[in-house]
Amino acid sequence: MIKKWKEILMVIVGSMMMGASIDLFVQADFGLDPLSLFQAGLGRVLHLSLGTTSQVLMISIIILLFFIDRKRIGIGSILNSVLVGAFIKWFSPVICTGGTAAGRLLCLLAGLILMGVGIGTYVAAGLGEAGMDAMMMYLSGKLKKNVNVTRITIDILLSITGFLLGGKLGGATVVSMLVNGYMIQFTIELIGRFRRNKAVIEIGGQ
Repeated sequence: MIKKWKEILMVIVGSMMMGASIDLFVQADFGLDPLSLFQAGLGRVLHLSLGTTSQVLMISIIILLFFIDRKRIGIGSILNSVLVGAFIKWFSPVICTGGTAAGRLLCLLAGLILMGVGIGTYVAAGLGEAGMDAMMMYLSGKLKKNVNVTRITIDILLSITGFLLGGKLGGATVVSMLVNGYMIQFTIELIGRFRRNKAVIEIGGQ
């Protein structure tokens, strides 16, 4: 476990970015990202906060994945499932408020970037995925589709279901749906290239 401290740090940082991004979407008030939209709708039905609903949903999906593809589950799955909801609660009182239209747009832009990079960072750690990200990687492998295509498909389904459950659909939902997959795939590939180059340099220096 100690040898994996860098990967664990990646999971924590990625989860923190994801939690902050969800609060930024809320403050921007242009609609939530697809997963948060679904969680908000589910939270309305269950009478739970967004952070608590996130934790309940992520842990439920991990239990499901344990029976269909347990190799996707690792310490990163558990950490992300718990930490994202915790960071949503932690950042909620202190995150920037949109205020003006320009401020709200900045919150939206920051939320879009942090969401994609955050997911890509903790997934690239290789310690297991949580919730919808685990389903994304599982379906991507099963259907032999890249992460971007799989994520867009999942996001469409989450958005429709979340809207029907009473979540707030808006322009940010559509934008997030279109860019999330690209940001995730770009981040995973970028970190992968960095690690490979670092490994080559270390081997060459021996």
